Amino acid sequence: MNVDFSEVLTASGRKMSVEASMSNMKERFCGEEILISVTEPFVIDIECVDKNIIELICKPTVKVVRPCSRCLADVSGEYRLNIRRRIDITANKVYVDDTSEPDDISYIEDCNLDVDRLILDELFTLLPMNVLCKEDCKGICKVCGTNLNMSTCECDQTVPDPRMAVFGDIFKQINSTPDLSQDEQ
Repeated sequence: MNVDFSEVLTASGRKMSVEASMSNMKERFCGEEILISVTEPFVIDIECVDKNIIELICKPTVKVVRPCSRCLADVSGEYRLNIRRRIDITANKVYVDDTSEPDDISYIEDCNLDVDRLILDELFTLLPMNVLCKEDCKGICKVCGTNLNMSTCECDQTVPDPRMAVFGDIFKQINSTPDLSQDEQ
């Protein structure tokens, strides 16, 4: 969704409120495909605080569905965003708070605000790198791919220590050499 706020820039102190929504979208985050949706329409308040500087405020609630990091089952979560930005339109810079350094912005072009991009920029700073369906998730079998939370499998789950591989080779050599001591008797 795009919002044109050019009329706000005509005078300092000018304000506008726009009801916005975000359609369901799929995005990539940390190598995973996640589904993002806004649960209900929300209001974006835009105010011209100085020449070519606007302040943008909105508080959307975003629902995210992404795969569990261990078993790949869908995990759903809601995030209440509290977005407040002071944006210099001519310099294409955003100030998150008074003490921060300005950041480049990707969600404003000319006098159009890309609401989806604004929400994604904020959301991606809040999402954890990994998410679990439950704290004691058992994951999936590394051999056959069975979800170990749902059922068990007969696969050998032993993961050998690679540092001990040399000893395994020695034991294989010992077991594969014919026993000559009995032939000599």
